Amino acid sequence: MAIRLTKGGNTQINMEKFHVGLGWDVREDSSRGEDFDLDVSAFMVCKNKKIPADEYLVFYNSENRLRVDYEYDPISESGHGSKELIKPIKIVPYTDWSNNDKMRHESRPVDPELSVIGSLDDEDGETSEDGDDEVMDVDLSKVREDITEIIITVSIFDYEKRKQNFGQVERAYVRLFKPGQAEGEGEFIYDLTEDFSTCASVEFCRLYRHNGEWKIQALGIGHTGGLEELVEKFT
Repeated sequence: MAIRLTKGGNTQINMEKFHVGLGWDVREDSSRGEDFDLDVSAFMVCKNKKIPADEYLVFYNSENRLRVDYEYDPISESGHGSKELIKPIKIVPYTDWSNNDKMRHESRPVDPELSVIGSLDDEDGETSEDGDDEVMDVDLSKVREDITEIIITVSIFDYEKRKQNFGQVERAYVRLFKPGQAEGEGEFIYDLTEDFSTCASVEFCRLYRHNGEWKIQALGIGHTGGLEELVEKFT
């Protein structure tokens, strides 16, 4: 049975490898005809609460990327469609994708140790009707030793120009789950119920080391600025 967290609540993570699924719905009357582009990022910080290098911000525009080949299985044992990795993943050099939008959209951002693999970028929100909008893969056994926390955030792209904020988003959540678990299930789930109507970015949760173990804490911390404000905070 899944453990539901409340803001500020924390608990031990009893698995090394898992998915981090994030979901949200955009209110039907909120987009004003503009695409609502929410982006998931992971800030991998040290004891000083700063990332040790740019490569430890895993986000849609990271230079370190993985090209992943998938086979689609329309019906998995859980009754949901699933994507199983069938070919080795490989690093896509920055020179290969920097001027190639198609290649960027078909690759996933990653840190140097391959401990956090970011989500494919969903610019127009096409996957945001049901279930997880974006999914990150985490392998805690590969996290660099001096990394003490991984902060999972969501920010609105181009929020100022489009006049968008998290007040136009509802039913937001983050969940940690094992492969094969159905959407809506998870080992740990945090439903964000706070009012973020003045915010363009939100810290959803953090994974952190504690006495040799990893724990998760539900955060729900909003920021009026977008990704740039988060970058300023953690760099």
